[in-house]
Amino acid sequence: MTRPSLALEVEGERNLVLVWEIDVDRMAVALMNLQGEVRIRRLLPPAPNDPDKALTLLQETTRPLLEEVRVLAAGLSVPGLLDPPEGHLTLAPNLGWKDLPLGELFRKALGELGLETPWMVENEANAAAYGFYAHARGRLAAEDCVYLNLGVGVGGGVVAGGQIYHGARFHAGEVGHITLDPEGPSCGCGKRGCAEAFLSYRRWQEGASEERLLEMAERLAQLAAIILSTLDPSLVVLGGPLAEAAGSFLLAEARARLPRYALPVHVPEQLVLSPLGREAVILGMGALAADRFLEELAFTEVV
Repeated sequence: MTRPSLALEVEGERNLVLVWEIDVDRMAVALMNLQGEVRIRRLLPPAPNDPDKALTLLQETTRPLLEEVRVLAAGLSVPGLLDPPEGHLTLAPNLGWKDLPLGELFRKALGELGLETPWMVENEANAAAYGFYAHARGRLAAEDCVYLNLGVGVGGGVVAGGQIYHGARFHAGEVGHITLDPEGPSCGCGKRGCAEAFLSYRRWQEGASEERLLEMAERLAQLAAIILSTLDPSLVVLGGPLAEAAGSFLLAEARARLPRYALPVHVPEQLVLSPLGREAVILGMGALAADRFLEELAFTEVV
């Protein structure tokens, strides 16, 4: 998203955006300036099954950080299917959450901190994809990319023309449940052979070996070819815990196998590793919150 050109002087140590990250293996609180620099970061244990308890923990962690700070906007990321405009969470299977007015709960939690500020919620893979778009440089800079978050599950985030593409029902990027082999291992969704069943970090932990990685590379090449043929992004980006644990090997082997599945117009070099690591989600959520603040500021000035 192109940010408005405004004569805006913002002192970056005091005027910040607030980010809350909820994930299966951790939660996090961060305060960032409008240039995307993290000024304060706090890591928390994994999200509890009770969403109210999760938000309370994030709220309690945030409260002492707000002294002498002006929060311009706030963003919340979560690994699940949701409607970003309303903030309604349909399903977050790996958290055990479903049918939840997450946006309203977030707004209420912010209000209890005295923050009446623009806010937004976003799927974690979309946030990570936007983080890559906003912060990647050089040969990795791309306005059109698909980010694969290889974690407990396999999430996908799509950035098209510099904006997150959500799809007709806000479920674009759910590539983890593309069937790669109908006779493959069972998946939590009830099907067999989903991409997630082959490529999750959990599966790697259950049987870490070179043989397992080679199998994963084969399935990753299949999945990348489907994405390249369907969406034609500049890059397919690998991120998440599996990419951090075995990314270089996995990337090299998947690139070697990609020509078996991809069209000749798509080349192995379109498959890349994210340089941002776990920071991608926080950086992306911060960039999205900053965009929301600047949009509302521009609207206010026009009005």
